[in-house]
Amino acid sequence: MIRALIAVVAAAHAQAAWLRIATPGFEVITNAGEKTGREAAERLERIRAVFARFEGVKPLPLPVRAFVFRSAADFRPFQPSSIAEGVYQSGPERDYIAMHAGSPEVYRVVFHEYVHLVLHHSMAPLPQWLEEGTAEYYSTLEWRAGSVFAGRAIEDHVRALLTNEWLDAGTFAGVTKRSPLYDERKRAGLFYAQSWAMAHMLHSAPHYRPRLPAFLAMLDRGEPAGLAFERAFETGWERGMEDCRRYVANRVFAVTRMPGEEAAAGIEASPMTDLDADLAKLDMLLTQGHDEAAERLTRGMRREHGGSAEVLAALGLLALHQKKDGEAKTFLRRAMDAGARDARVWFEYAMLVRDTGGGREEVRALLRETAGRHPNHAESSFLLGLMESQDGRPREAIPLLERAVSILPRQSSFWHALAMAYRQVERPEDARRAARRAAEAAASPHEAEMARNAVRLVRQPLAPSRSERRPDVIVPPSWNAPKGEARVEGVLEHVDCMGASARFRVRGEEGPVWLYVDKPGEILLKTPSAVTFEFTCGVQRPRRARMEFNPRRDPGRKTAGDLVSIEFLD
Repeated sequence: MIRALIAVVAAAHAQAAWLRIATPGFEVITNAGEKTGREAAERLERIRAVFARFEGVKPLPLPVRAFVFRSAADFRPFQPSSIAEGVYQSGPERDYIAMHAGSPEVYRVVFHEYVHLVLHHSMAPLPQWLEEGTAEYYSTLEWRAGSVFAGRAIEDHVRALLTNEWLDAGTFAGVTKRSPLYDERKRAGLFYAQSWAMAHMLHSAPHYRPRLPAFLAMLDRGEPAGLAFERAFETGWERGMEDCRRYVANRVFAVTRMPGEEAAAGIEASPMTDLDADLAKLDMLLTQGHDEAAERLTRGMRREHGGSAEVLAALGLLALHQKKDGEAKTFLRRAMDAGARDARVWFEYAMLVRDTGGGREEVRALLRETAGRHPNHAESSFLLGLMESQDGRPREAIPLLERAVSILPRQSSFWHALAMAYRQVERPEDARRAARRAAEAAASPHEAEMARNAVRLVRQPLAPSRSERRPDVIVPPSWNAPKGEARVEGVLEHVDCMGASARFRVRGEEGPVWLYVDKPGEILLKTPSAVTFEFTCGVQRPRRARMEFNPRRDPGRKTAGDLVSIEFLD
């Protein structure tokens, strides 16, 4: 009896051990056992081979780490919503997929999340219904007799659509990731079902299938979804929804056959230490912004391995997320001195040096170190390109900015900076295209406003003296914010542009004061004539100004506070 009990305990412990499954395209981390990990890895490699044949799909620029958790409880800290069985998360250094082996359709979840990953790196943002519908359509991939079949009917979706009232056309088209609909399990399930049905019709119905490539091309060029739908399919959105209802009622769901191989690529499995597994999990939690779960995990790591470079780096990154910048800077510096290899450590340290008034060349050197450690680190390429633009070298900036947008094509600020650089070297068509991409990728009202200003600016001819000026930071007309807690009056001397943020240096009676702007769209420009005013990056024409700001609570920072409003006095 005792031997049997020991065997059961040993088997349970072995099942819970962490494994790393390595393939040419993925790193699968699992505590669900080697068999489950290998199956997930094989399926990921198969779908990667399928999408590699699709026109317009680029090789993935970042490593992909996939977690296959043993249970729903293990997956819960990473779960984006109560109904999610899996998640895709993009990061600056790698992409992440996570799911749990207890899901009844775990491999359909694997495929669904992989499609999100491919779309994220391949084209402009799609309407949410098309993103989810496409992921659901390809989640049903099956391999048989040397071929791949897509489009198998998902019976749960069919049942939901035949027995429930559909979301109306306007509500359905307007769903985003932030929609409250996702808090209601039934309505969210209906949204996924309806999205799958629309995607299936576009891929399979005789009237729609041949026109689908044109529709996608229009969306990738930034055309509004409703107009693109009408132009591509020669029918309105409401009519398309009616066609979809009839399509589902007919219950004829054709499958698409494509060439494919059954054989999987070479796969290697190796055990992981608990520390390595915890570091991998922490990496994803921090990228997701799940700081409470990250803090719980970090406390245990610090007790057992507090002096290692990896744990010092983890403590620094966690402190950064908690806005403890002084503590973060100390931990990250210690991690670098201890031999930390993670490029993110160098990048975040560079950002802290920048934000605390460090030298521009030191920041540039740290960003170059980041890019050297991770050539596809998009943020470092972007900021290095931006610095070249600010220094009056747009031709040197363009290759760096083009690299950034090729890695993360859905970053509005990347396209905005590229549009300005193209304009500086008198490439108007490229500038207009980049400005449109900035507009279509905008994920906030501020980004949308900045992009609209860029679109207007690139349409204007370049003034003869423009090539001698530095790139513009365009002030949106919608700036507004509450009053600041403190005020400084003096001469505005310098604007240090840092992508979506900036710092203003104003010389008051007691010397220079640096004021940080994290979200320019929340600044109030009080001067009435300043609606069309454009700051230039770098040295300013001396101009007296009154600035309100909220003082920084961290005395270790050189920046005095966060800028709230500007009023020009002359």
